[in-house]
Formats: sequence, structure tokens, C-alpha cells
Amino acid sequence: MKLAMKNGTSLYLDIVRFSAALVVFLEHLRAHTKHGFAAFWRLHSFWRDYLNPLSLTAVMVFFVLSGYVIAHVLATREKTPLDYAASRFARLYSVVLPALLLTAVANYLLALKYPHAFDSYGAPGAMFLDYVGTALFTSHFWLWSDLEPANAPFWSLSFEAAFYVGIALIVFVRGRARVLSLFALCLIAGPTMLLLAPTWLIGYGVYHASQRRQLSAPLAIMLWLASSALLFLCPLIEIHFRQPIELLRMPDATLGGLLASYAAALCFAANIFTFNAFAEGAEIVLRPFTNAIRWLGSLTFALYLFHEPLLSVITVYSVGVPSSALKMFASVGVVFFIVATLGRTCELSKGAYKKWFLRTLHRAMPRAADAG
Repeated sequence: MKLAMKNGTSLYLDIVRFSAALVVFLEHLRAHTKHGFAAFWRLHSFWRDYLNPLSLTAVMVFFVLSGYVIAHVLATREKTPLDYAASRFARLYSVVLPALLLTAVANYLLALKYPHAFDSYGAPGAMFLDYVGTALFTSHFWLWSDLEPANAPFWSLSFEAAFYVGIALIVFVRGRARVLSLFALCLIAGPTMLLLAPTWLIGYGVYHASQRRQLSAPLAIMLWLASSALLFLCPLIEIHFRQPIELLRMPDATLGGLLASYAAALCFAANIFTFNAFAEGAEIVLRPFTNAIRWLGSLTFALYLFHEPLLSVITVYSVGVPSSALKMFASVGVVFFIVATLGRTCELSKGAYKKWFLRTLHRAMPRAADAG
């Protein structure tokens, strides 16, 4: 069975992941500029009514993508728990730590401008606990329900981290220990993560399905177009079913949001599966843009985690006419400049993080490291 990911599929996934991060960025840009650009947002009601649920669809795309990529790396190169853990540590913390530092600096600047902005935290140590919970990806775990991520987009990383651990337990642990450890993880993570776990697992499953079966190119193209169109209709489900679900700890938790999440996951899983069938032909079209696509793909994680604190500071420390189009484009330019410089540096540092993790583990537990 061929396990290598087709180059055309890999390029397509880079396009999709950057586009998904861009959707989340645009939604938060709308939130930060809705007063200064009130006339613009009223004129374009699409942004107000559609972009917010579309950002949830984008996060579900990330979940499916994550499951797909993890299935690929487990099948091809990360064959031991140590390799898997080191790679996940490097992937996450190479961007998470700079993002948290950026968030702390942004919050400090906001507090200078508005000294009472963070009074709602109450005790002096409450914000520190939020930073710790965010850094450990536990801010949305059920047993730590009072924590909120220090940087709003971090909410999805709690889910990602739980899914990473869960699939590692399934793949690397055997027997009763697997059952007990999965039960403990489910108990700690809580019902929200259990309800959304299928959106991640379907990405894991579609990778293996795409290795075993492939549609004819004409049929695959038609189904890919259909799944693409349906994916953009998924936010309408959330718009029409606004009943809140108190049990769920995620932004705008509603019945429609949950149904839209499942629908988006299914549509995008079908989208990947069908694209993979004609990826060789698509690669011919994408090949001239390979360097640009890879570069944009490498900025995705940084764009997702950096933009919120940057937009907060830019909004508060406004320069020039707040409602001018020039100010809005300047804000976008500042965010993308920092993402393209600092974010690119973070991406290139993954190897150093992985080496540090392995070296530290080897010193702490030499036998376990050698066994890995």
C-alpha cells in the first residue's frame, strides 16, 4: 500500500490551511473594526451574518486537516512514541511560546492605556493561571472550566492537544492500559471534546481511506466541486439553529454550531478524498506556484495565533483617522509583516525545539529515551 502523500495533495492542503487561517483573521478583524468601520460592515451584511460562523467552519477544517496529517506521519515516519511526542512538541511550542509572549506584551500595552481593562480577572494570580492553562493546552478541559485562553484562538489548541494524546494512546498503548488511559483522558477533557472528536477522527480515517481506494478523475472532480460548495453552505446551519448549548465550552456554542461542525467535517473530508484522486493533474497547475504556496502554508500557524493580540494593540493605539480605509489596510499590513518575519522564524525553529525536547528527555529518563 502506498503511504506517501501526493505532492499535489500536499500543495492543496497548504492552500486550504492558509485560507482557513485567513478566514479566522478576517472575522477577528471585523470584530476589532466594527465600530470604526460601522458603515462598511452595515453595508456588507455578509461579513456580519456569515463570517463568524464561517470562522467556526475554518476551525473544523483545521481539525480534519490535523487528523489527516497525523495519520500520515504515524503511517510513514513517526513510528515510536518518542518520535511522535518530540514532533508534536516542536510543532506546537515553536509558535505557541512566541505567541504567548506576544500576548503578554500586548496585554501589558493595553493595561497601560486602560488600567482597569483586566479587573474582571479579580485576584492578581488569575491571569497568570490563564497563561499557564493556555501554555499547557488545558484552558478548555472540563476540570478546569474557569480558565479562559489568554489569546482567544488558543481555544482550539486544547482540543488539538487532547486529540493528539488520544490517538497516541490508541496507536501506542495496548490492552487494559489503553482503555484506562483513554477513559481518564475523556474524563479530564470533558463532553465538548468528546462531541467534537469525530471531526478530527474523520480526517484520520479519510487518509487511510484515500490510500485504499481512489475514484475516477471525472467523478472525483464533480464530487470535489460539490463538496467545496457544500462546505461554504455549512455556516448557514449555524445561522438557522441558534439554540444555545450550555454544556459546550466553545465560542458561540449552539445546536447549529455543533451540527455545522459535523457537516463541515464531513464535507471537507470528502473534499480531500476526492481531490486526492486527481492530485497528479492538479499538481501540473499548482507546480509553478510551489514556492509561494509552501511559504504561505508555513505562515498558517503564526497567522492563527499572532493576529488577535496584534489587532488588539493596533485598535487601541490608533494612529491617524480610525475609520479610514488606509488605517484598516495599514492594520492588515502590520499583522502580515510580523507574521511573515517572526512567524517564519518560528517555523524554521522547529528542528531546534525537537532537539531540545529529545536532549532534555534523554537526561531526565535515559532508559525511556533510549527505548524510544
